[in-house]
Amino acid sequence: TIDTHYGYIPLLICCFTTGLLDSVSYNNWSVFVGMQTGNTVLLALSTASLPATQRYAYATTLVSIGSFILGAYSTFVISRRTNSLSRIFIMFSFIVQSGFLILAAVLATAGLVPEDLHGRGVNVSNIRILTALPPLAFQFGIQIATSRILGFNELPTNVLTSAYADVAGDPKLFSLAWNAKRDRRIGSIVLILGGGICGAWMMRKGVNLYVPLWIAAGLKLLLA
Repeated sequence: TIDTHYGYIPLLICCFTTGLLDSVSYNNWSVFVGMQTGNTVLLALSTASLPATQRYAYATTLVSIGSFILGAYSTFVISRRTNSLSRIFIMFSFIVQSGFLILAAVLATAGLVPEDLHGRGVNVSNIRILTALPPLAFQFGIQIATSRILGFNELPTNVLTSAYADVAGDPKLFSLAWNAKRDRRIGSIVLILGGGICGAWMMRKGVNLYVPLWIAAGLKLLLA
C-alpha cells in the first residue's frame, strides 16, 4: 500500500495534461475531452441545432461524455474489488491512461484524425473527429477517479470552477503560511492554464496534432 502524502504531485501533472489536451481538442474539433461541463452545455445547444456550424455536436459531446463516465465507472468498480491504494493498482491506472493516449496519438500520427490547428472550424462537420474522442475522454475518466481514490478531492484535475470558488472562500487565502489545500488548488489552476497555453502556442506555431498527444502519453507513462 502506498503512502498518499505526496499523491498530489502526480495529480498536478495530470492537471497540466488536462489543459494541454482540452485546448487541442476544442481548437481542432470544438469539443472537450476532459472538462465535461462544457460538453454538457454544447449538448444542450445541439438540441436546437446550435451552433449552426457544428453539425455533429450532439454526437461528439455524447461520445466524449459517455466515454468519460465509462472510464470513471470502470475505475471505481475495479477499485472496490481490490486494494485501490496498492502500488500496482495506481501504477496500472497511469499505464492504462498512457495506453489510451498512445492509441489516440497513433491515430493522429497515421492521419486518421482531422486537424484544424488554427481553429477555423473546418472539421466540425467531419465525422472522423469521433476517432480519437473515446480513448482521450475514457482516460480522463480514469484520471479523475484516480484523484478521488488518492483522496485529494481538492484536485479533481479536470475542472476549475470549484477550485476558483474554494480558493476565493479560503479564510487564509492571503496567509503566507503553508496552506495545503489552497496551494494545491492554486497549483491546479496554474497548471491547467499552463497546459492550455502550451497547447495553444504549439498549434499557433503549426506543430502537428499528434505532438501534444505524445507528450501527454509520455507524462502519464512517467507517472506510472
